[in-house]
Parts: sequence; C-alpha cells; structure tokens
Amino acid sequence: MAILRQLTDGYARLLYPAYNPIVRRSLCIAMLLLGWNLVLAQDGKPLADAGTTLCEEPQQGGGIGKWVTSKRGFSAAVELRVSVAGTDRQRHCTTSWILHVRRQGGQPRSVSVAERADVPEDNEWAQENSFEIIAWSSDGSMVLASQIEAQGDSDETTPIIYDFNSSHHWHVQLYPLFKKLIGPDCYVVYRPLGFAQDGRVLLSAMSTDDDREPGTKPCFVTSQWYLDFRRNTISRSSLNRSNVKRP
Repeated sequence: MAILRQLTDGYARLLYPAYNPIVRRSLCIAMLLLGWNLVLAQDGKPLADAGTTLCEEPQQGGGIGKWVTSKRGFSAAVELRVSVAGTDRQRHCTTSWILHVRRQGGQPRSVSVAERADVPEDNEWAQENSFEIIAWSSDGSMVLASQIEAQGDSDETTPIIYDFNSSHHWHVQLYPLFKKLIGPDCYVVYRPLGFAQDGRVLLSAMSTDDDREPGTKPCFVTSQWYLDFRRNTISRSSLNRSNVKRP
C-alpha cells in the first residue's frame, strides 16, 4: 500500500498541478476499488451530482444537478447550498443537502436531508462537500443518493434513500452500525453501490491504512454489506453483482 501511495502521488502531481491530500485520498480509494470495478463495471459514475462545495469558496460549485428519471416516471435531483454570514471570526458557514423529487406530471418537492454549520476556526472550514444520485431501485420507486463530507484522509459518506410510494426518506449514519466490527486506530470508508433485488442497499467498506508494512493485513477487510435501512441493520454480502440493480 506504500507503493500505492507513491504511485498515486507521482501520477497525480504530473496530471494535476493543484494536487493536494484530498485528491490523493480520492485517487487511493479509486485504485482500491479497481478490483471491484472489474465486476461492478457500471459503478464508475453517479447518475447525477451537485458538484463540490467548500466554505472557503462559497461561490464555487454547488447548485442543482441534472434531473434523472426512473422507469416509473419518478424524477429526482440533488442540490448543495452554501451560505456564509458575518465577517472575520464572526463568519458562519451553513451547508445544506437538498433532495428534489417529482412525480410524473406533478410539481417538484424539496426535501432537506442534512445540514451542517462551520466557523473559520473549525478544521472543516476547508472540507469538501458533495451530493450524488447513485441508483434507482429495480421497480423505479426508490432513489439512492450519497451525502459526502471529505477532508484530507477523512471521508464520511452517508446513504440517503427516498421512497416515492410512501414519500419517506432515510438518512443512515453508517459508523454506529460498523463500530463493533472496527478495531482501534482503524478508519473505514463506505460507498453505496446500488439496490439489491429485495430493496436493501449494497455498500462497499474498506480501510484507509495504506501506509502499513508490506504483508500486513488491513485493519478492516475490504468487503460488501447489505444495509437494511428500514431496520437500521447491516449484514455481510458475498461479491455477487447479479443481486444488485442500477437501472
């Protein structure tokens, strides 16, 4: 994994003059996922996204992404809003994640799914926030989105599920569900991949200890998990793409 870091740093600096630790973390995760992408080939890009925002540059990025529509005629779009009030040490930054939904022939409805507040003294003032639509359920009645908060080697991704049949949404914090399975000084990142046939969400989970000694096992084995968001439970999954739908 140390070699992975060196390769990532070398290529990134050649390709991206604005290379920084956030870029390195993203590229490392992408390379770690490469083996899965051979099987999960269509997982490379989200269906839509709202760009990336930072409190340092509130006028850059964000806004509403493109609308995407399921085979049932339901539509969804994601939005990031950033507002900064005050001056100097009194500045206050608010980031909002908003999901827009619309039934066929109906009017759009906005659902505020998450919000965070930061001040300049917080380390998170330079945090990158993003919002992505990942997949529709096989029957087209549910949409899966990812709320992403990233800074340096830190990455917190939270799945958002909206059910058009019930007009209900779920915002599922993953760390509390995995906490008992993660050892000390071990950091794990998660990626929602899509819906299973039974409506559960399939997640990938992997550690970021890319500086461990050669031959040393990762502190958390790269694996896939089913998330039952209605019961707030997880269960281990085998690597079987045929059980996942991303229409």
